[in-house]
Amino acid sequence: MKFKSGALGVALVTVLAGSALTACGGSSDAGADGAITVSYSEEVADELPLWIASEAGYFKEQGLDVKLIKLDSNQGYPALISGQTQLASMGGSQIVAGTAAGGDVKVLAALTPVLPYQIYANVATAQQLRGKKIGYTTKSGSQYIGTLQALKKLGISPTDVNLVPLGSVTNVNNALLAKTIDASATHPPASLKFEDAGLHMVIDMAKEKIPNINVGISSTSEYLKDHPDVVGKFMAGLKKGFDRERSDEAYSTKILGAHLGVTDQRALDATWKYYAGEVLTDPPLATVDQLKSSQESLEGSVNGVDKVDLASLIDSSFVDKAFGGK
Repeated sequence: MKFKSGALGVALVTVLAGSALTACGGSSDAGADGAITVSYSEEVADELPLWIASEAGYFKEQGLDVKLIKLDSNQGYPALISGQTQLASMGGSQIVAGTAAGGDVKVLAALTPVLPYQIYANVATAQQLRGKKIGYTTKSGSQYIGTLQALKKLGISPTDVNLVPLGSVTNVNNALLAKTIDASATHPPASLKFEDAGLHMVIDMAKEKIPNINVGISSTSEYLKDHPDVVGKFMAGLKKGFDRERSDEAYSTKILGAHLGVTDQRALDATWKYYAGEVLTDPPLATVDQLKSSQESLEGSVNGVDKVDLASLIDSSFVDKAFGGK
């Protein structure tokens, strides 16, 4: 299967072509001594349970030496299937697209099970977005899916607006503040800057509870088969990070501030309240509905994506065990 376009497709085709040479030696032995590498794609609050579990020592309590590395969204999936990483925190779009290209990765948990985006614009109403420039990161990112789903919810076709790729969240945010674009999908803490700049929020996607795996924990089927004990311990540590986020605002905002480079306590408090109150669910189960928005958004740009069996991409057994069968 081939991708029609995009950096994600090029990376996947390259890695899949050589995966037979690397997968056996790469992922099958990693983790035997408790040392594993886990990737994440953005310095965003979606990753807070992962950061807390690492920095509060919850993975170490489980006998794991977890190394967190930041990889761009189009690099996380290839690194996972080649065995360079053992688990990855990534969006559902990477999983669905990768499966269409021949990959074999399972979603274990949905850290962000809904679209955590708010559309801010320099117009007052949603209908005034027609004909305007709306910035997004890349088509391989969850922010793009959030943008498309927001337009769908507002009854606006993507062809009614000018979608502008800008590469990164920082570029999108700066462009909106500079008014070189008219709107974008964002979330706290950046959204507070938009409010202060007099921009208008036209829809809050988290309140709409539109299911989507914006960020989820994933691993290859091979690694899950070879190292269920390691993955189980990882999930037990992550559960403690998850609980700490929901219960300890002071610690959570401290970790957030360090990772996001934000010192404004008002912004940090707003971010914590948004994620802990509107976004997180307990337990963080992945569902087929959460993957559907990714599948729909990728149709037309990724060959074979419409034929992907979404249910086959989910393994909830580790969440079921770690979260006490809730």
